[in-house]
Amino acid sequence: MKNYILPSRWPGKAAHVKKSFLVSALLLSLSSCETEQIAKPILVDFDGTYTVQEAKSDDNYLLILHKKEDKSNTLLIENLANLVKSPLEARTSGNRLIIGEQTFTNTLGARYTILGDGKIVDNVLTLHYKIKGYNGYNGAVYAKKQVAGTNQMSGK
Repeated sequence: MKNYILPSRWPGKAAHVKKSFLVSALLLSLSSCETEQIAKPILVDFDGTYTVQEAKSDDNYLLILHKKEDKSNTLLIENLANLVKSPLEARTSGNRLIIGEQTFTNTLGARYTILGDGKIVDNVLTLHYKIKGYNGYNGAVYAKKQVAGTNQMSGK
């Protein structure tokens, strides 16, 4: 006599086998996962004086960055492009900074708007900015942070 399994029981057993297979596969995939490494933020000290060397050495100038004490992750940038004489605010995150859109008045009394971003790597600051207004332009600054006690403009 042959054993006969009633057709009504097949779907139940198949579903049980299917569930067992899915649970096993899930446990296997979870056990083989590597833990993700959380990147630590880069801590950079932007404070300091930077030397900007232009194509003509007579046009070289100093750019000064310092922390704004009353706002965390905020810097003041002085003398950007040897044009912006009033301090600009910039926000920092790791080795990057962002100059949010803000208005300044140049030495001739004309009002302009500026915005930009940048980063520092190995004490070299790279800034890209856009000045909007009469004869506005896009610019970039590449500046080397001065070592304490030296003036890289004069080489002393």
